[in-house]
Amino acid sequence: MYKFSSHVITMKVFKLCRLSFGVVCLALLSSAAFAQGGTTTQTTAENFNNVGSSGSLFEKIGVGARAAGMGGAFSALADDISALYWNPAGIARLKGINASATYTAYFAGINHNFIGAVMPISDRYRFGVSLIVLDNGALQKSTIQKDINAGTFNANDLAFGITIAGAMTDRFSFGATFKYIRSTILDLSADGIGFDAGSLYQTDFYHLKISLALTNLGPDRNFQGNSLSIVARDNSINATSRGLDALLQTSSFSLPLSFRIGVATDVFQAQMEDQKLNVAFDFAAHSDGPETYNIGGEYVWNDILAIRAGYGFNQDQLGLGLGAGVKYKTEDFLGSIDYGINTTKNLGLIHRISVSAAFQ
Repeated sequence: MYKFSSHVITMKVFKLCRLSFGVVCLALLSSAAFAQGGTTTQTTAENFNNVGSSGSLFEKIGVGARAAGMGGAFSALADDISALYWNPAGIARLKGINASATYTAYFAGINHNFIGAVMPISDRYRFGVSLIVLDNGALQKSTIQKDINAGTFNANDLAFGITIAGAMTDRFSFGATFKYIRSTILDLSADGIGFDAGSLYQTDFYHLKISLALTNLGPDRNFQGNSLSIVARDNSINATSRGLDALLQTSSFSLPLSFRIGVATDVFQAQMEDQKLNVAFDFAAHSDGPETYNIGGEYVWNDILAIRAGYGFNQDQLGLGLGAGVKYKTEDFLGSIDYGINTTKNLGLIHRISVSAAFQ
C-alpha cells in the first residue's frame, strides 16, 4: 500500500509540474508581449486605449459557426477543427483525419473564409493546417475630382498556419501554431509571421476545463510595393530638373495580440446519457482595445442536434450569438453542419455556416 500511494503521489506531482510549466510559459510570453504594446497607454485623456493601433484585424474575426452561436465563448470548449484558431491545444485529442470549412457573410459585402485539416502523427500528437482568407470584394476608387468611373481595386488578407499539438497527460494538452500572414491593397502588400500558443487542462472539479491561449505574437510589418515609388522634384533648386527617383516609407503596424483565459464544463456531468449542457466563459485582453468577456451555452441532444446561444460583453459591435447544428454519425465517419448568427450594434447581422467531416 505504501509503494502504491507513493507512486500515485509522484505521478500527481509530475502532472502538476507539467501543467505549471505550460501556464508559466504562456504567462511569460503574454507579459513580455504586452509590455511592448500594452492594452492601455497613459495619456492626458481618461480611459484611452490603443483602438486602431494594430493591422491585420481580420485575425480577430472568430472562426466556426459553433463558436459564433456561443457568442465567442469557446477557447476552453474548443474540441473541433476551429480550435486551430481559438486554442491550438484543442486539436490534441481529435481522432482520425478531420477537415472543416467555414463561410462567413460579413457586413458591407465582406467574405471571411476558413478551411482546416488535422491528422494524427502519433498516439499523442496531432498535426494541423489552416487557411483564413478575408475578401473585401471590389472597392470603388476615389479621386480628387470625385470621378465615379475611376475604377475599382482589391484589398484582401490571408493567414496560413501550421499547428502541432500534443496530449501531454490524460488531462493536459498543449499546442502551438506558426502563421504566415499577408495583407494586400492595390499593388501593395505587407508580409510577416505570427505565433499562437495554447494549453488546456481538465480538472477534477466537475470536470471543469481551463484554457490559456496567446494569439498573434509577432514582429511589426509595413506595406511595400510599386505604388510607393515616386519621382521627387524640388523646383527651388532647378525648375527644369528631371526629378529624382524616391521611395515612400509607410509606417509599421503590429499584429492584434490577444491573451485569452477560458473555462467550460458540462452542467449535466454525464448524468443524462442522451443530453449535454455545455457552458463556457472567456476573458480576453487585447493589445489594441479593452478587455472583452464572452459567455455561452450549448445544449446537445443525443449527440445529434445542438442549440446554442451566447453573448459578448464590452465589445465595439458584436453582441448576441445564436446557432444550431446537426451531426450524422456512422461507425467510421462523423459529419456535421453548423449555423451561427451574430448581431451587431449598427452593422447588421453576421451569418456563418460550417461543414465538418471526420474519418475515424
